[in-house]
Amino acid sequence: MKELIEYLQNNKVTLKRLRGETYDERDQRLPQRNAFVPLKKYAKDFFGEGMQPRMIALSGLRGVGKTTLTWQIANYVYHNYTKQIFFISVDDINRLNASLYDVFNTLEKILECRLNELSKRIMLIIDEVHEAVEWQKDLKILYEKGKKIFVLTTGSSALLLHSSSDLASRWTLMKIYPFRFSEFIVAKTWMQDSGKILSPIRGIADSLKNALFFATDYSEVRKEIQSRRNSITKYLDEAQTLVHADVNSLIDEYVSYHNIARFLPITNTTLIIERVLALFERILLKDIPTAGTDYFNVFNRILLRLALSDEVNFQTLSKEFAIKEVEVEKVISTLNQAEILNTFLPHGGVRSKTGRIQKAFFMSPSLRRALYARIYGDKLNADLRAKLYEDIIAMYLKRNLSEGIVSYGFGQKKNPDFVIETRDNPILMEVGIGKRTSAQIRNYGRYRYGIIVNATIEQPQFDDDNRILFIPLKWILLI
Repeated sequence: MKELIEYLQNNKVTLKRLRGETYDERDQRLPQRNAFVPLKKYAKDFFGEGMQPRMIALSGLRGVGKTTLTWQIANYVYHNYTKQIFFISVDDINRLNASLYDVFNTLEKILECRLNELSKRIMLIIDEVHEAVEWQKDLKILYEKGKKIFVLTTGSSALLLHSSSDLASRWTLMKIYPFRFSEFIVAKTWMQDSGKILSPIRGIADSLKNALFFATDYSEVRKEIQSRRNSITKYLDEAQTLVHADVNSLIDEYVSYHNIARFLPITNTTLIIERVLALFERILLKDIPTAGTDYFNVFNRILLRLALSDEVNFQTLSKEFAIKEVEVEKVISTLNQAEILNTFLPHGGVRSKTGRIQKAFFMSPSLRRALYARIYGDKLNADLRAKLYEDIIAMYLKRNLSEGIVSYGFGQKKNPDFVIETRDNPILMEVGIGKRTSAQIRNYGRYRYGIIVNATIEQPQFDDDNRILFIPLKWILLI
């Protein structure tokens, strides 16, 4: 108990600690991710008006910046509402052989007050919450008792954070995805000696999203895209000037290596690949409870197989790896929930959507790039690089559109990569490096309009006869 008291007292947030966690070695404030905005509003609403939510869990891949976000919110709360903020690392309390329940009881002694009798609002940060024994039960108790406590937790595996039905109605789960391209540009420009940060064009992400995915027809999306040409061109030109690199090389850097925040300071690509593979191993062996050493080789082999061919056919994989189909399905589901994979069902009726074929992308293309390095080394041909672009677009679709809206083309020899079912007729989308043919869209079936994402064109192009928009990859990455 004495050690736990000392731990909590030493981990009460101080101005010096906040400075160390939210500034870099140059004494410059770390840039804020887009997720900071809703988190700040949650904190403002709770401390200002006592509004819900008051327990928020940040989930996502290791290294995407969850812990840094919690410190940035703590900094905001510290300077505006309360200095009663405590940081709890589950890794630390495990070493003290303590539970979260022990922590909460000890906190009452330090505060000289039961948690359900607090007169003023306080804040708790619980890092890597899923590593605590019976964390779901203890957080439920905290929620019921601590009505004046703003709780911000992090966890590396969405699989574990989704595992408690008791907490589903009590906390708000926020997925923290890999960097958007605009967030990568913010970070790159912040790292320059000039200290100038290039912020995204105000409102551009929402306006592009609405134009591309929710336009009523082809003429509307054409008009909306045309109207943004000058502002987007100006922004991309400024990005090139500030970081002294052309946009295409910036995109390759972002897609291959620097969409995960933790790796941004590392310029050695070989080292990044090693770190990504180590991240894989940590997730598979530690974060996924059903894995362990017995499953580790199966997970690894299936991931390598999916890096080369992203179609998931349970029957084929069952034969290839000599395991039951139900086991293949379990592996794919687990990797998807753990946010290593980003899986889509086939487009079509109920039968095809509940069938045993899926398409799997990697939540971060850096994961696929690291697996490629095992087989192909440093250099990738156009087809392999195109797969990385498909991963990043799949991640953008996942984070921007509701569950079930996006599927993949299914039923013909050549199908569009994505089918986006908004409004009456779907939007068909293809992704490629220099893709200029539209047959996979034109021959698929009815569609409102088609979108072909092309990594080599500089400006949007239009095929009015077939209602198809060719949009530069650099544009769609601004959503």
